[in-house]
Amino acid sequence: MKIDLQTAKQLLLSGAVVAIPTETVYGLAAWLGCERAIASIFQLKGRPSHNPLILHIADKESCRKYVRALPAGFAELADAFWPGPLTLILPIKEELIPALARASLPTAAFRVPSHPLTLELLQTVQPLVAPSANKSGTPSSTKPEHIEHDFGADFPVVDGGPSLHGVESTILGHDDGVWYIARLGAISPEELEKVLGYTLKILQKVKSQVICPGQLLQHYAPEAHLILSEKPFTECPRRSSHVVGYGDRHYAGAEKVYILGNGNDPVAVSHHLYDTLRRLDQEKVTAAWVDMAIPENGLWKTIRERLFRAAKR
Repeated sequence: MKIDLQTAKQLLLSGAVVAIPTETVYGLAAWLGCERAIASIFQLKGRPSHNPLILHIADKESCRKYVRALPAGFAELADAFWPGPLTLILPIKEELIPALARASLPTAAFRVPSHPLTLELLQTVQPLVAPSANKSGTPSSTKPEHIEHDFGADFPVVDGGPSLHGVESTILGHDDGVWYIARLGAISPEELEKVLGYTLKILQKVKSQVICPGQLLQHYAPEAHLILSEKPFTECPRRSSHVVGYGDRHYAGAEKVYILGNGNDPVAVSHHLYDTLRRLDQEKVTAAWVDMAIPENGLWKTIRERLFRAAKR
């Protein structure tokens, strides 16, 4: 059910959950001031309570109320990438943020989204806590119809059109005086390193507790079984007649090819990624061969990571 911003504001302040657009993926939003609504997000998604949410704010100054200290490099990162697809994990004043929203951690994740509709909404009601608008573990929603599929035609959605990036925000944590990548996302490591002036480590293994969204091993996964391969389709003995691939390549013998974009355009590929994975399930595809002959740097690194996790099912 598509709603306008005024209706969204009223619903949020009354304790409802509303789907909102961002430049990355759609989110299931609740007002931070309503713990009942925050609990509803976990119930709607089937999300484990140890997996914290992201706080969406209107501008970088808005996080100062909640944060104990701003680490070195915060201003440079915020100036370069906010509004935009960057999330920063910061130490917080715990009494100001409900424990459920932050999984009882002494930190919380903050970002300023750049979608104009959500930025306008945040001017009147903030912070909003919002994970991706999908059932936990499945591909994220990048279109309003994805939300209707997951949560029903009557679920309130602010329609912002298809998501621009199509993959989630990059999340940075801070430890021992340096930033590190807690989740790969729409901003590449190389872009971040240009601002910070040093190489960023990527968190490869979850520590004793999940510290931000997107760290569970199986995630973003369709029901379809994905067969990942670096080899050409015709040389792969273990393959399916359905292919997830690229428009500038040929897959002789395939029954159907689901095109992500061209193999030299990671922006287009990320934009179409989740929509393509969802189409596999909508068309009742049980298995698909995925062309993984793609680079390992830049945005391709995020695309590869999402596909590996999607294949864990």
